[in-house]
Amino acid sequence: MSSIQTRFKSKNACYLCGKGDTMSLNRPHSLHKTKRVVKPNLQKKWGVKFCQNCFRTLEKKGISLKEQLPASNQESR
Repeated sequence: MSSIQTRFKSKNACYLCGKGDTMSLNRPHSLHKTKRVVKPNLQKKWGVKFCQNCFRTLEKKGISLKEQLPASNQESR
């Protein structure tokens, strides 16, 4: 991974894959539909938000992103 590009610049989105909020429906026994928001499991590491799936993949492959992150994010941690 020579460079990291973000797909979406949202407040609640993963820095690597861009996974963000999605819409879903609550469906009780009466089958009445109400909309709700399903949020990803975001964790803050090195001053950047990662979804848990991406974080586990980085840990498994032994990839460190400290050198590749923008300078403004490195100073915060």
